[in-house]
Amino acid sequence: MHLSRRRHRRPGRTAVRAAVCGLLLALVGVPGGSPALAAPGGDTAVCRPPAQTDPDRTDEGGRCLAVTLRLSEAPVLGGTARLDIEVSAVARDRDVRLDVQLPAGLEWVSAPPGLSTSTAASLVPVQGGRLHRAEGTGRAGQQRPWRLSGTVRAVAEGPAGVRAIATSAADPEDTDADSVFVTVGARQSQFGIPVGSVSPAAPAASGASRTRPGLAHRPAEPVSAPAGTITAANTACATGTWNYVDHTGVTRVSANARVAVYDDDARGADDLLTTGVTGADGGFTLCFDNTDEEGGGQDVYVQFATENQNWVIRNGKSRQPYRFATPVRADVPAGSTADVGAFQPADAALMRGVEAFDAVNTGWNWKPGNCWDARDTTCRRGLVNWAPDSTDGTYYSLQGNAVHLAAEDPDAPILVLHEFGHAMMDDVYEDAFPASPNCSPHYITKTSSAGCAWTEGFATWFGVAALGDPTFRWPGGRTQDLEGPTWGTTGWDNGDTVEGRVLGSMIDLYDTTNEPGDTCTEDPAGPLWNTFLGHVSGSFSQFWSHRAADGYDVGAGPRSCLHHNTIDY
Repeated sequence: MHLSRRRHRRPGRTAVRAAVCGLLLALVGVPGGSPALAAPGGDTAVCRPPAQTDPDRTDEGGRCLAVTLRLSEAPVLGGTARLDIEVSAVARDRDVRLDVQLPAGLEWVSAPPGLSTSTAASLVPVQGGRLHRAEGTGRAGQQRPWRLSGTVRAVAEGPAGVRAIATSAADPEDTDADSVFVTVGARQSQFGIPVGSVSPAAPAASGASRTRPGLAHRPAEPVSAPAGTITAANTACATGTWNYVDHTGVTRVSANARVAVYDDDARGADDLLTTGVTGADGGFTLCFDNTDEEGGGQDVYVQFATENQNWVIRNGKSRQPYRFATPVRADVPAGSTADVGAFQPADAALMRGVEAFDAVNTGWNWKPGNCWDARDTTCRRGLVNWAPDSTDGTYYSLQGNAVHLAAEDPDAPILVLHEFGHAMMDDVYEDAFPASPNCSPHYITKTSSAGCAWTEGFATWFGVAALGDPTFRWPGGRTQDLEGPTWGTTGWDNGDTVEGRVLGSMIDLYDTTNEPGDTCTEDPAGPLWNTFLGHVSGSFSQFWSHRAADGYDVGAGPRSCLHHNTIDY
């Protein structure tokens, strides 16, 4: 598997352009992407990225397969559209498995010839409970692409995304995907999924849970003391919780999200009464002056947003966070607390944005300190661009200091945290991001360069440590063990120029899952993190030297854990 469609904008910093290339740890060629493994045999040799035409952009184009989707039109409710699919291969013909997916709001009128259809349940909110698939095999080449067409019908109003995934029959890691998005209306439809400045919130199911209950909650902003008993005659409070439904269909709390309480005014702009952030359980209680100029109590509604002072999930075009408003609670009595209840996004297409926010919150809870860089006195805000129809991903921009996610990326929290790991390294290193040659494309299992292996391996390690899971879980369910590979593991190169070996070494230094030659255990937020914060390391070898200079253990035990991952210092 190799990188595909991964762009990194880094004007003025060409020395590191190849370093973060793809920023997806050898990410697979699927929009929204994920780390990748190299194709076996000679396939990787013929999968080279195209020549650079923009000095400020590196395109992760080194893929063996390429799939393109086109809809003839955005169908209205009950209408149809032709879906054209093209699969091509680099350098040589190959057998390909194709999987074309429709959400519940679309259905097949006629599937592409040679593909078999099926319907399965889906827990991903935006897919509407069902996934209609058309699957089959064909042959694709550079000069002879596999072209096929089908017809789809719109059967429900609202957002819909069509996705096609092409995979080499000989190598499941040799893959590419494409998506096209529409919003279906009764009389008029459009390509893309438009989002207003404020979207409605809807009541949420009870029993919402935290994604990582084992991590202590770390407030992202100063928290005022609880209101306690309300005694002021002209004071009232609002309380409630903010939730979302994740890609597994589970209702989750959204902690550290911005909460704003407004007075709904019939004349002029609404008055902002107070703000805060949600707590560990997604809850809030905010009090405010309840004197209303029209008499009676305030007409209150609550607005939630995917932001706080330390990070934001924002629309890539408007650069604004996603905001959601509850209905108005009229004439809140003085001295009372209005319980608005539990809410979540009403639009299923926006659940992924809140899930991405919560993934970053997991990283925030895990890392020490009050900033992403614990040494900072003024925190750099983490910027993440995402949209429900985004194809601008997956990468970190050194120019804009922002993560860019494709629409499906939040279905893989480790992918979000991997990209955010690049942002943290850029922050901690004060924009002196290490040079990373031979990093476009790059592979988890294959040799790249010392700089590439370090920057990519570290970024994934951050996600693994925060999530407490040494497994890469891609959107769609495919997984890759990141901790087990050792000497002789099939398909893996050896040494500290392989990002998977750097990653595995850092995992084995702290984890409690020990194997012969791997008996190390330490606090991952201790020596490893402290050395990361204290030095600008350009490679894992240099990081190891910095660890020694800091007085941390680099003796026989830790070196044995590195050796278990084929790194011999």
